[in-house]
Amino acid sequence: MGMLHRIAITGVECTGKSTLAAGLAEALNAVLIDEAARFDAEVISGRVQISTLERLGRIQFKRCLEAEVSARQTGRFHVITDTDATVLSLWAEHAWGQKLAGLEAFARWPQFTLLCAPTIPWVADPLRNLPLESDRWALHEKYQRQVEASGPWGLVDAATPQKRLDQAVRAFLHFASNSGGTSE
Repeated sequence: MGMLHRIAITGVECTGKSTLAAGLAEALNAVLIDEAARFDAEVISGRVQISTLERLGRIQFKRCLEAEVSARQTGRFHVITDTDATVLSLWAEHAWGQKLAGLEAFARWPQFTLLCAPTIPWVADPLRNLPLESDRWALHEKYQRQVEASGPWGLVDAATPQKRLDQAVRAFLHFASNSGGTSE
C-alpha cells in the first residue's frame, strides 16, 4: 500500500490559493477539498463572527478526514485542502484580535503546507478586504512565521499561475522525496 500525503494551501486573500489547489490536485491526481468559507452564507453576507470561523474550521477538518477516506478508496495518494487552520486563526486575529478555539487537530492535519505569497494582483471579491499590497505583505509575514513553526512547507511566490504551479509541484516533490506520508 502507498503513503498518503496531506497538503494544505495557505496564504492571505487573493494569492491564488484556489487556482493553485485545483492545478496541483490535477497534477498529482489528488483529492481536493474546496475552502468551506467560500460557499458559507455568513461569510458571503459579511456576517462573520468568531463562532463562524470556529464552525468553518470544524467543517474543513471534517472534509479533510473524509477526503482521506475517499483517497484511499480510489487509490489516490494525495489530499489537498484549499485552506488551513492558519487562514482561520489569522483571520480571527486580524479581524477581532482574538484566538480561535478548537482548531488544534486541524492545525496538525497537514504534513506539508504551501504558502502563497501576495505576488499576483489583487482582484475585488465580496470575500476580500485587503486591497493594499502593503497590508497583504504585512499579513503574509504573520502567515510565514506561523507556517515556519508548524512543519515542512514551501513558498509559492512566482507571478503567473503556471509558474506558481510548477513551483508548487517542485516543492511538493522535494518534500515527498524526503519524507513518507501516512501509511495505510
